Amino acid sequence: MTRKPATTPPPTDAAAAFETLRQEISLQRAAIQGLTAAKEALPDYSLTLRDIASRLGKVEEQMEGIAEKPAMRLTPRTITLEIHEAVMSFRADDSKTLGEARDTLARTLGHVEGMIKQRRSTDEQNWWLTWAATGGLLCGMFLSLVGVTLWA
Repeated sequence: MTRKPATTPPPTDAAAAFETLRQEISLQRAAIQGLTAAKEALPDYSLTLRDIASRLGKVEEQMEGIAEKPAMRLTPRTITLEIHEAVMSFRADDSKTLGEARDTLARTLGHVEGMIKQRRSTDEQNWWLTWAATGGLLCGMFLSLVGVTLWA
């Protein structure tokens, strides 16, 4: 439901019609003068707008600088792939280091075992030498005893 604006009934004589027209025109003139005065009273924002525009330009330059950085071109998938490659590289290095340590340990243990075997063989040779000397001494004493009894 729309309302129609209330209209005044048209005046009957021409003088009244012209008077009504003059009042409406003077109202329109006053309204236009008020708008013009209001427009002239508005502050000049052109300097502020230029400052904002220059700041936006600087922000755009900074954003372009950031966008050109290599990290900004990375996606989660490429980051994941790079991390995986780095982990695999470090694991290969660790595996190599562990292999070298294992080989060094094996060589060292072989060297220690060799030293132990050498010591055992030295001890064994000393044992055999002691028994041989003891046997030779006893045999020599026995032969001396037999020789003395036969010659006597």
